Amino acid sequence: MPYWDVVTRSFRIAWTHKYLWLIAFLSGEGGGNAGLNYTRPVNRLPDFGAMQQQATTWVIDHVTLIEALALVALVLAVFLFVLAAACEGATIRGSAEHDAERPFGLANAWPMGLHTMWVMVRFRLALFVLNLPLLAAAVAWVVVLLIGLIHQDVGLVLGTLFGGLLLFLVFLVYALYLLFLDRFGSRAVVLEQRKALAAIARAHRLLFKRFGRSLLVLVISLAISLAIAVVAGFLSSILLLPLLIAGYTSSATFWPILAVTAVVLVPAYLVIAAFLGAQNSTYWTLAFRRLDVEYGYTR
Repeated sequence: MPYWDVVTRSFRIAWTHKYLWLIAFLSGEGGGNAGLNYTRPVNRLPDFGAMQQQATTWVIDHVTLIEALALVALVLAVFLFVLAAACEGATIRGSAEHDAERPFGLANAWPMGLHTMWVMVRFRLALFVLNLPLLAAAVAWVVVLLIGLIHQDVGLVLGTLFGGLLLFLVFLVYALYLLFLDRFGSRAVVLEQRKALAAIARAHRLLFKRFGRSLLVLVISLAISLAIAVVAGFLSSILLLPLLIAGYTSSATFWPILAVTAVVLVPAYLVIAAFLGAQNSTYWTLAFRRLDVEYGYTR
């Protein structure tokens, strides 16, 4: 499989056809990031019982506001979920058409996205159901941890943390499996016109049929994301250096520089995120189109 060609071609397609940036950004197919939190050890656990009482009182006093905000958030979440499904189909189809070097644009991609939108919605809902074991286990872990903290049971807290490390390894393998189902299955929906469950089955078969290739595709994708993150962090530190100097030397110039920096950097970051989302989506589309091809001889 021509891995390097997939990488360079995905960047070239994403850069040349900039309408992909918008629909890829809205589709939510960009990469994620994770952080590590460090907390210094303390001799005594905080009074979580008092904190729980304060939180309960605040919720009771503002229950109407919470219900209104929850309703608005639910409506917005449903709207964005459906919009993302349409945009994902449009992005995948656009990337595939440009890979085949056929004339294609947003006017062609959007109807394609609408055509597969409801199948994509069902596909994403099916993936959500498959994610429920992870969510349930994470919630159970947090509940047990909170019980230990509230009752200041150091043994239970340490046992829960140790058990969480073991569960993390299982969760990681399952999460990676679901990632492949998402990346391959969504392309089976759009490019092969499969229904939601059939697309998941197709993704499962393709993963284990081309397991080595699939893992290498993922490793390359992660390496690209890491390299971009390092470069972006380095450039951001350079751009933010005047802000840090201003804050250290004079508080009077800190806020004006912060405002200017935000006005410049926030739109720039959004544009960069849109481009990288288009590149990442295109990369997986190109890989999907080539994974099941035999190389080295004529079939």
